[in-house]
Amino acid sequence: MQQLFIGDISLSDGTIESVLLLEAAARIEFRMWDGGKAIFRFKGVIGVRDRNAAGQEIESVETEDVLPIRRVPADPFVVELLEERPEGRAEGVTRYAFMGAWTMRPILEIYAEEVEAERAYAL
Repeated sequence: MQQLFIGDISLSDGTIESVLLLEAAARIEFRMWDGGKAIFRFKGVIGVRDRNAAGQEIESVETEDVLPIRRVPADPFVVELLEERPEGRAEGVTRYAFMGAWTMRPILEIYAEEVEAERAYAL
């Protein structure tokens, strides 16, 4: 696993402001430690685990490549996601785990093919 850093946007020490789930996509609005705001758009989303993430402080975001189903650990949630994934999808899937500042456990996990980031600077 590695800590996620996209361009000049560090995903450490901030707060998730909102989580919007769409078909095969997700949008996360994030308030950074310096008051700036970032928007993350996840594409090719095959699953999400949300533990009331909106409003919670984040210590970091970790990424992990999801292995093909024959190599997946015994996590029934991930096995089901991969079994139901549409055939013909060649893109790899990555697990983006937003780690809670107080628990150091994932409070939001997004399984997606890619992520784009946009920063809105504080005024």
